[in-house]
Amino acid sequence: MEFKLPWNDSKRVYLDNEKQVQVAHDIYRIRTLTDEKGADGTGILTTVYAEAAFYDLTFSAEKQPREFNADLPSAPMSYALEGTGWSLGVVDVTTKRTWQCQEKNALAILRMTQQIHGGDLVFDSRNRLVSLLTFSGSDSGALFAYKKNLTSIKRVVDTRSLVTRLYAYGKDGMTFATINGGREYMENYEYSNEVRVSTLDLSNFTNPYQMLEFTNMRLAEYSKPRVSYVLSAMDLSVLTGYEHERWSLGDIVTVDDRDLNLTIKTRVVRRQYNLQEPWKTVLELSSKLRELGDRSSGILADQLDQSNLIGQEIKDMVPFNHLRNSRADDGFTYWQNSGFEVDTEKGVTGTASFKAVGSLTATKSMAQTVYPASRRNYTISAQIGSDNLQKGTDGQVGIEVVFEFEDGTTETRFIDLY
Repeated sequence: MEFKLPWNDSKRVYLDNEKQVQVAHDIYRIRTLTDEKGADGTGILTTVYAEAAFYDLTFSAEKQPREFNADLPSAPMSYALEGTGWSLGVVDVTTKRTWQCQEKNALAILRMTQQIHGGDLVFDSRNRLVSLLTFSGSDSGALFAYKKNLTSIKRVVDTRSLVTRLYAYGKDGMTFATINGGREYMENYEYSNEVRVSTLDLSNFTNPYQMLEFTNMRLAEYSKPRVSYVLSAMDLSVLTGYEHERWSLGDIVTVDDRDLNLTIKTRVVRRQYNLQEPWKTVLELSSKLRELGDRSSGILADQLDQSNLIGQEIKDMVPFNHLRNSRADDGFTYWQNSGFEVDTEKGVTGTASFKAVGSLTATKSMAQTVYPASRRNYTISAQIGSDNLQKGTDGQVGIEVVFEFEDGTTETRFIDLY
C-alpha cells in the first residue's frame, strides 16, 4: 500500500517505520517513509509505503528440514506457524502429500504447502490467521456490463505457456514411470495435437503416486489456453440501493459484453482500488487464484519458467509496485534520465509514457534504484513501441538489472526486448 500526505499534516507525527497502519480491516506495517520537497520549494510531501502484515512471517525463526508423510496441509502449516504469533485458520483442502520441506521461514513453507496441496492461501492479518481453502470467495452475484458499470474490457487468450507433454522428477530424480507404463511423462492433447514439452520440478516429493496425481492436475491446467480479462469498472456497491453489487478479491462475478459475444462467470484475481474514487476501479479476472492477503492487496504474476512449471501461476500477493512512477504520470520523478522524454499522448496503462529517439552513436537510458523487501520472486514487465525501430551493429534495446547482495557484490543481467 502506498499513500501520500503533506509534511505539515497533523497526522504526520504518528507515522514511523515499522508502525502499523489499518485500512478498514486490513493491517499493514510501514516500511519506507520518503519526504520530498518540490522544485518550487512550496511544500514537503511524505510518501508512505507499507506492506501487508503477513510479510513479517518471512522473518520467522529459521525452520529445520522436516519430512511429511501422507499428511494433510494442516500439518506443514502448523509447523510453519509455530512461534510466530499466528494461528491456523480454516483448512478445508483434503489432499494428502508425502514430501520433504526444505524451506527456511514460515511464509516460504506456507507457500510451498499451497503449491503442493492446492487451494487458496488466505491471510487474515487483523486476527493473525492463515487459512487454506478449496475456494476462498463466493458467487457474489455482481454483474459487470456496458451502460451499467463497465467502461472498458480487454480479453487475453494466451497459449505461450501451453504444454501437452509434461515430465516430472521428484527427490533424487525419482519418476512415476514404474506406475505409468514406463513413461516419465503425462500427455494431454485435448486442445492441441502439437507435442509441447516441459518439466515439473517436484524435488520435494518422495511418493511417485502423489507425483502422478499432482502432474495430472497441473497438466489439466497447462494444456489449455490461459484466458484472462481486464476490466475498468465502477464499484456501484458504495451507492445507496446497490449494496447487492458488492464483491471482494477471490469472488465470482458475471461479465456481459454483447460485442465480444461474452457472458461468463469468472474470479476476481487482482484489483486496483481507489479509496477516494471507487468508481475508478480496475479488475483482473481469471479462473485460478493462488493466494489471498488482505482485501486491498494486489497480485503479481510471475513469468512462466519452462524448466519449473510449479511456480507458473499467479505468484505473490503484494500491495504495491516497487518501480515508482512507471507510467510517467509525474514526469521524471524518481528517475535518473539520460536522453528520454515524456510522451503525454501515447500511454498504455495511463495517459503518458517514456520515449527515446534512437541514435546510432549514443546510448540513452533511464535508471531507478528499488529496494525489494522480503519476497523470493519478482516480476519485471514492460511494453515497448517498436514501430520503425532499427538497431545498429551492436545496438541493444532492453532492461539492464543490477542486483546488489548483502555482502556488497553485484550481478548484472540484460533483458533483451527487441
